[in-house]
Order: sequence, then C-alpha cells, then structure tokens
Amino acid sequence: METEAMIREGKRALLSMSHSVTAAVENKRVTDKLKHYDTKVICNKKPQEITSCLFMITRMVRFSGGQTSILRLGTELSKLGYRVIYGVYKKQSKEEMKLCASANLPGFQGELYTQEDCAGILKGEREQPDAVIASSWDTVYYVKKFKGYKMYFVQDYEPYFYSFGELFLMAKKTYEQGLHMVSLGSWNTDMINKNCHIVSPIESIDFPCDYKHYSYIEHDYKAYAEKKRLVLAVYMKFYGKRLPCIVQYMMGELQNLFQKDGITLDVRYFGEAKSFQTRNGNNLGMLNHEELLCLYRDADYGIVASMSNISLVPYEMLASGLPLVEFEDGTFSYFFPENSAIMTSIDPSDLYNQIKADLHDTDRIRERCDTAVTHIETLGWDKTGKQFSDILQRAASDI
Repeated sequence: METEAMIREGKRALLSMSHSVTAAVENKRVTDKLKHYDTKVICNKKPQEITSCLFMITRMVRFSGGQTSILRLGTELSKLGYRVIYGVYKKQSKEEMKLCASANLPGFQGELYTQEDCAGILKGEREQPDAVIASSWDTVYYVKKFKGYKMYFVQDYEPYFYSFGELFLMAKKTYEQGLHMVSLGSWNTDMINKNCHIVSPIESIDFPCDYKHYSYIEHDYKAYAEKKRLVLAVYMKFYGKRLPCIVQYMMGELQNLFQKDGITLDVRYFGEAKSFQTRNGNNLGMLNHEELLCLYRDADYGIVASMSNISLVPYEMLASGLPLVEFEDGTFSYFFPENSAIMTSIDPSDLYNQIKADLHDTDRIRERCDTAVTHIETLGWDKTGKQFSDILQRAASDI
C-alpha cells in the first residue's frame, strides 16, 4: 500500500511539474508579445491619394498560404500601377526573403524591405508609402508606428488561433484599434462585426483562385465504382482549427469501415513538416506546386477541414478536378455554392456513407465538381486586386 501511495504521489508530482512547465512557456509567450503590444485606438489620417503601399509581415517564410495570398494581391496591385512593398519587422536578409517569396509565388512583383529598410521609413530616411497594411494581429502594433494610411488585410479571424485566454483577447482587440480593415472573404467580416466593437471601416473582397495555375486534371469518376483502393489527399496542420486529431481518428475509422467492403484507403497527409507524427496514413510533408499537382492527379478525394477562414487548398483541389470533402461545421458554405463538395459531420460513419453513395452513383461526383469549377471560373486574383484597388481609391477620395 505504501508503494502504491508513493507511485500515486510521484505521478501527481510529475503532472504538476508538467503543468508548471506548460504555464511557464505560455507566460513567456504572452510576456514577449506584450513587450510590443499597443492597445491605443488610432486616428487614421486619410491621404489625398494612394499610389504606394507596404504590406507588413513578421518574416517571409516558404509554404505559407497567407503570404502567397499577400504576394498575389500585391502583384495584381503592381500590375495596376501601384508601388508595392513587402516588409518584415523581424531580422531577415533580403536574400532569404527573396528565396521564400519566390518559392510561394514565382515571378511575384514588388519590392522586398528588410527590418532595416522599414526602420529607415520610420526614421524619414526612405519614402513613406501612402498606405501601410498589417497582415496579421502581431503586425498591427508595428504598422501603427508609420505615418501612412493604416490598413489591416484580414485573412482569418485570428483569436481562433488560440485557446480562450490572453492571446485570444490580444488578437481580438487588434480589430478595435481604428485600422481600415479589408477582409479576404465575408466570413471574417461577419465574425468581427459579431464579436468586436469596431470603430473603423471593414470591407470584404472575394477570396479568389488562380484556377489556371492548377489546370484541370481529368479524373475518371465512373471508374470509382470499381475501385478497390481509394487515395485520399488530406490537408494536415498541427493547430486545432484544422482538426488534426479528429481527422486522423476519422481516417482510421474510415479505413476499418471500408476494409469490410474489400476497399483499401491510402491516406496521404500533406501541409505539415515531415517531422509531424501522423496516424492512419503517410505524411508527405510540405509540397511544392509540382508535387501538389501530382498528388491531386493521383488522389480520388481531397479532404480539408476549413473550420475558420477558408484557405487556397480547397480551391486548388477543386480547380484540378479532385472531388472534395469538407466539414459542415466549418466555413466552406461561405465561399462555395451548395453541392460543391461532400459536407460531412465529425462522425466517421457519416463520411463513410456519403462516399459509399458516391461509389454507387458516380454522377453525383461529376455534378459536385462541375458546380465547384463553374464557381471558381468566376473568380480571379485580377478581379480581387481590382476590388482592393477600388477600396484604396475610395479611402483616398473620401476626405
């Protein structure tokens, strides 16, 4: 009995130590953010014209869908005659910035500014852009230091990146600080209007897709009925808004259900580092454009959990002709018409039954893909870039 008591006490001590370490890490993370956090509401002075803009990011990284969208938007603005700058406020060489930006969007247009270049603007040593645009909640404080018209390109409702607590609150408050907000899609706008006390304009632009970049690959949907092996391309991220644990659990249950029908499920995860440990499938890691096209060509279904703002991945899959599975609790319906994808609950048997229905009536697959592609063909970064330009021009003229 004494030994059992000692073991229980030891377990409690280890658990307490683990909680203490976790708390210490979280406290340091919040404290580091607080060093630069600024809650003041600005008085945003409108310029007489906007012909130049600076998109502020933390640092340039490869395989970032958010930064790819910024580069695409900036490139379209550059084509329209704007001077476009992508700046970082953390230490990074221009060579590394160019390498990462080119990996995200080969042939992007615009200038790259290092931390030192951006500091030169603040010191008056470089020309002040007419508009300075935050791209994430942790860039807002830095943008507020500039003299130009201050804007906020909102690509997601970022409080949802965190558990409810200090970082959740800090992210939420950045929408209430007076920057002119432009949301990529309407879902962010709805969330901000619903949850925040906003004191500045918020507008939406279309979430576009460069569908020509992901040329349509003909899939033989009729052949699905005879398949004994289905390949699933599953977009995987470690953070909770992508349902990493739920999705992996569902894939295991789905494999068991289909195995009883004599069908093997080949699950191929992608989107996260290869070091990320996955269950019930093979992690291919972070893929470049050519590797993604190969995966979309070989797969029979794509699966994405768009639980917050949608990403480029569902667009890419659908544009390439890959049938898509999305979650009914997510945001997909904000961006696509009805009957564009299988909409599943988090119950594995629900997804199993819907895929089984497809295999017995493959015309269903063709109908959904046709609906989605028809919608995607109405979108484009040139159209979205023009929408953003119109917002810039209205901001300058409404004095």
